[in-house]
Amino acid sequence: MENATNALMIGFAVIVFVLALSVFMYMFTLLNTTSTEIIKSTDITAFYQYEGANEDRLSRIVGLETIIPTLYKYYKENFTIIFLDESGKPLELYKTVTEPDLWGSGLDIETGKNPNVGNIGKYYTKSETSYSTYDTQGIVCSFDVDEETTRHEPWTGTITDYKNNIDAFLNGGIFYYPSQQGVPAYEYSGFVKKYSNKKFREYLGEYTYTRKSDTNSEVSKKKRVIIYKLEN
Repeated sequence: MENATNALMIGFAVIVFVLALSVFMYMFTLLNTTSTEIIKSTDITAFYQYEGANEDRLSRIVGLETIIPTLYKYYKENFTIIFLDESGKPLELYKTVTEPDLWGSGLDIETGKNPNVGNIGKYYTKSETSYSTYDTQGIVCSFDVDEETTRHEPWTGTITDYKNNIDAFLNGGIFYYPSQQGVPAYEYSGFVKKYSNKKFREYLGEYTYTRKSDTNSEVSKKKRVIIYKLEN
């Protein structure tokens, strides 16, 4: 009788051990999968594999909970973010207040104009249509460190200035010229307030753009891009 009791106790202990081991293996596998996904999501080289932002693949529906942290990374990781409306046309984010004649370099001494204006912008190309990330009226639909530096936007001096500008853009408020204390540069109505209940389709890819070099020859380059197209 005592032997049978001991056998039952040993059997029960084995069952408990097997269950505990199974739970441990499950938790370990789950933890490993989660950590892998986190590392993958923070790896900026993950964008490199995408050739073009094709609407038939590599897209998902996202809200501001995804867009906001992405905006705070564009100036650190140097990729382009472009916003499009429901029809696929550029979505106005703000109008630049900088002087077009000062964009880039190569002012013509006789005219005082910059011959490179109109040739320094990057372009997102889909199908047979090209959209500039800003137009001749100064309407901007993108966030891009290179373009903003070329246009001499007032926040391109420091990381803190970039952050302050995004803070004002998202929440609504004034971004002041860092070198002129108390002088407003941009007054934003607030992206979050305007699009809090909206969804966007996110595309990851890269795009080709051309610009004039110092020798006035056209140079083609590629850059990583995240596109947010407003959903109906």
